Amino acid sequence: MAFSILIKNGTVIDGSGNAPYSADIGVSADRIAKIGNLSGEAAERIIDATNLYVTPGFVDITNHSDVYGTLFFVPSQESLLRQGVTTILVGNCGESLAPVARRESLLGLERWTTGFSVPINWNSLSEYYENIERLGVGVNVATLVGHETLKRNANSKEERLFLLEKSFSEGAWGMSSNFSFADWNGDEEGELLGLLAAVKKQGGLYKVHIRDEGKNFLPSVSSVVSLARESAARTVISHFKAVGRGAWADFEGALGIINAAQNEGVAISFDVFPYLRTGSMLVSLLPAWAREGVSEDVLRKLGDPAISAKILAELKSATLHPERILIASALNDKSVVGKDLGKLSARAGIEPEILMVELLKINGLNISVFGKTLSEPNLLTGAKYAGSIIASDGAGYDVAESRFGNLAHPRSFGAFPRFFNLISARAKIPLGDAVAKITSLPAKAAGFSDRGFLKPKYIADVAIFHPEEFKDSATYKNPYRYASGLRFLLISGKLAIEEGAVLPERHGVVLRKK
Repeated sequence: MAFSILIKNGTVIDGSGNAPYSADIGVSADRIAKIGNLSGEAAERIIDATNLYVTPGFVDITNHSDVYGTLFFVPSQESLLRQGVTTILVGNCGESLAPVARRESLLGLERWTTGFSVPINWNSLSEYYENIERLGVGVNVATLVGHETLKRNANSKEERLFLLEKSFSEGAWGMSSNFSFADWNGDEEGELLGLLAAVKKQGGLYKVHIRDEGKNFLPSVSSVVSLARESAARTVISHFKAVGRGAWADFEGALGIINAAQNEGVAISFDVFPYLRTGSMLVSLLPAWAREGVSEDVLRKLGDPAISAKILAELKSATLHPERILIASALNDKSVVGKDLGKLSARAGIEPEILMVELLKINGLNISVFGKTLSEPNLLTGAKYAGSIIASDGAGYDVAESRFGNLAHPRSFGAFPRFFNLISARAKIPLGDAVAKITSLPAKAAGFSDRGFLKPKYIADVAIFHPEEFKDSATYKNPYRYASGLRFLLISGKLAIEEGAVLPERHGVVLRKK
C-alpha cells in the first residue's frame, strides 16, 4: 500500500536523544507508518530531504497564545509554525481561558492581551475547545487549568475542586499556578494539595511560576520542590531563571535543590527560554500587595495618593535599574514603545518610579517590558542540564501584527531555531539531546503519548529543515521577522509548510487528555 507522504534521504533525529541516522520515513494518513530504507516504495507525495534534518515537530509547553489573545486573532500562529512548532500547551502561569463560571472573572486578563479583546462565548473547558476547533488553528492546542482562574470562578475549595475535576473530564492536561500573585499564602497549601491530588490522580502536569525569581529565588524553588515531593504530581517550573545580578549566584544552588529532589525520585523538572531579556507586564514590577485583584483594583491603588506614595517608596527601595527596562507595548501611549524607562524618565524630568506608575495609569496596566536581567552562563547551564526543556514563553504572531505599534518578544519568532543553532552549540549539547529538549521531553512532561518522537504509529508531526540555515532573525527592536531554514512541516501527516511557504489550510487540532 502506498504512503501518503514519503520523506526520503533525510538525516533523522528522532527525539530519543540518540545520534542522528540516515533513513526514509513513510507516512500514512496522520501517522508514521514505517522508518528505514524505503527505496522502491510508492507514495502520493515524495519529499527529498537530502542534506536536511528530519525531526519530530517541536512541542512548546510554556506558551501564552491564549491569554495574549493571538490564538484567536492570529489563528495561523505563523511565527510558531516557521520555527517548527506543531503543538502548544497553554493555560500557563496560573491563567487559563476556561473554565469560566462568571464573565467578570476574566477582567484581570485585560492586562495580558496587548490590546486584543478575546471573544469569550464559552463557560466550560469543553466549550472552549469546541470554539478553537470551529475557528481552526495552525498548531495543535492543549490546555492546563489556571489556579488563579479557579480562584476567580469559585467561592470555595469544594467548588474549585469540582471545576478542576470537571475540566479533567473534558480533556484538560493539568493545572498551573502563579505564586507571584499576592493572594497566595501558606494557609492555602492544604487546599492546593487537594487540587494536586486530583492532578496526580489524572496523571496530569503541574506547571508553576515560582513566587520570586530574584532575591528569594532559592526559597521559592525549595517551596515548589516541597509541593512536588508531597503531592507526587509531575511538576515543571516554567521559565526557570534567576532575575537580577543579586540572584545570579543562586542559580547553581537552585539546580542542586532540583537535582537532589530528582535523585530522591521526585518528578520535577523545568523549562527555560533561550534569551537574556525577560518579557513581562510592567505591572509585575509593583510590590506584590499592590498588584492584588483585578485591573480596576490595582488602578484604584495607583490613583490613591497615600497608597501610591507607599508603592513609590517600595519601588525606590527595590532598585529598578530603569536603563535595563525597555518598553515593549503600550495600550494607549505608543510614543514610549521601544524606549527604555531610564531615558524616558530623564527626558520627562521625573523619577523613573513615578513615570512607571503614570505609564501604568495611562495605559490601564496594559504595558509590557523587556528586562535585561539574566545571566548567559546561567542560561547555558540551565539549557544543558539533563532533562531540562526548552520553551518559548511567548505566543504565535504574524508579521502583520507590527501595525499595532508594539514589540513582541523575539522568542515568539525565534526561540526554537535560536536554541538549536546558537544556544545548544554554546552549551555543547549533543545534537540528539538538543532535539529531545524540544520534542520528546516536553511531550512526555505534558503527557502526550503519541507525539514527540519519530516512531511508527506516532502522529506524523514532522519538521524538516536545513542544519545551517535554520536560524532566528527577530531582535528586540525588530521582532517581527520569521525564522528561516524550515523547508517542510507536517501536522498530523498534512503539509503546513511546503518548500518554506506556509500553506493556507490550517491543520492544528485540539488535544484532549483521555
